[in-house]
Amino acid sequence: MKYDVIIIGSGPSGSVLSYKLSEHGMKVLMIEKSKHPRYKACGGGLPDKTLKSLPFDVLPGCDLEIQGGIVSYKGQELLKVTQRIGWMAMRDKFDHLLLQRSEEAGTTIIQETEVVDILENSSSVAVYTTKNSYNAKFLIGADGVNSIVAKTSGLLQARATGIAIEAEIGVSASAMENQGPFTTFDFGAIPYGYGWIFPKKDHLSIGLFYANTGKPPNLKTLLDKFIRDHYILHDCQPLLIRGHRIPLGGLREPLHNGRILLIGDAANLADPWLGEGIYYAVKSAQIAADVLIAGHETAHMDFSIYTDRIHKEITNEHVHAKWFASLVFRFPHFASKLLSKSPSMQKMVFGIISGETNFSCMQRQLILQLPRIFSEAIR
Repeated sequence: MKYDVIIIGSGPSGSVLSYKLSEHGMKVLMIEKSKHPRYKACGGGLPDKTLKSLPFDVLPGCDLEIQGGIVSYKGQELLKVTQRIGWMAMRDKFDHLLLQRSEEAGTTIIQETEVVDILENSSSVAVYTTKNSYNAKFLIGADGVNSIVAKTSGLLQARATGIAIEAEIGVSASAMENQGPFTTFDFGAIPYGYGWIFPKKDHLSIGLFYANTGKPPNLKTLLDKFIRDHYILHDCQPLLIRGHRIPLGGLREPLHNGRILLIGDAANLADPWLGEGIYYAVKSAQIAADVLIAGHETAHMDFSIYTDRIHKEITNEHVHAKWFASLVFRFPHFASKLLSKSPSMQKMVFGIISGETNFSCMQRQLILQLPRIFSEAIR
C-alpha cells in the first residue's frame, strides 16, 4: 500500500500531525521504534497555551493541575507566586493518549519498528525498517533530536543542543504536601541553566537543564548537590534517572528537503530558555498539517512554505528567548533577586511560563519597564 504521508516518530508532533491529516482523509502511516506506553525523559509541563492548541481534550492524560511557581537560588526560596500555569503529565500516559486519538482518526500505526534507511526519488519516498519497507508521497521526521530522518536527508547536520538530566523520585507525604501544586525553578543549580522540581500525582520529577552547546559540567554531581540544597528532597528515593539532549531553537536553517520535512524536536524547536518543547512541537505539527492538506488538495506541494512559517511563527520568538536566556544565565543571582522583588517582572516571566504572553512582547516590555523594575527591586 502506498501512503500519502509517512511519519517517523509518535511523540506529540507526530501524533498531532497524523491526527489532523487522517481527519482530513489522507492515508497516513506512523512508525514508532518503541512500544506505547513508553517512558520519555521530560519535565512534562503543559502550560495552558499547549492544552488550548491541541485538537482534542487531553486532560485524561494529565497528572496534576499547577497553581503557581516558586523561584529559588541554590535551594533558597526567593519567591512563591500563586498563578494558574497549566498541568503536569507523565509522558508515557500523555503520549499514549495522543497516539490513541491518532489511531481513532484513521492513522495506521506500526510500533517496535526502527527505520534503517530512507530513499527518495522524484515521485515518492521509500522507508526501510527492521521489519519491512513502506512507500509514501511525503515523509515527515518527528523522531526527536537524534532524528534519523534529518541525518539521512542532510538537514540540521550541526544542530544546537543543550543537555538535561532528569530523575523521577519518591518522597514522603509531607514533602509532597510542602511542594504542593507548585513548580520550582532554581537558577543557581547549574552554570548557564537551571534546576527544577515538578510535582506529579504521586511523586516528584526533578532535574537540571544545561542550556549551552559547550561541554556540560558533571550533571550527576550537580544533581546530587541540588537534592542536598532543597530540604524537601532529602531522603528521596530515585525511581529513574535519565539524561537527554535538548534542541535549542532560534536557528534559521532549512527544515525541508525535497519530499521530506522535520517537525517538533527533530526540527530543533524547543525554546532556548526553559527548554520547553511540547507547545512548539504541536505548533509545528499544525503548520505542517496546513501545508500538507493545502498541497494535497491542489496537487502542488511547496514545503518551503512550511520552513518560512516556522521561522516566522516560532524561530523569531526563539531569537528573543535566546536573548532573555543569555541575561538570566549570565547573571543568575541578580536576575533571581530582581524577579523576586519586582511584580512587573514577575508578571512578564510567569506570563511566558503560562503562555499569556510571548518572548517578543516580553522583551519589548522588559526594555520599556526596566526603570520601574529597578525601582520595585530597591524598595
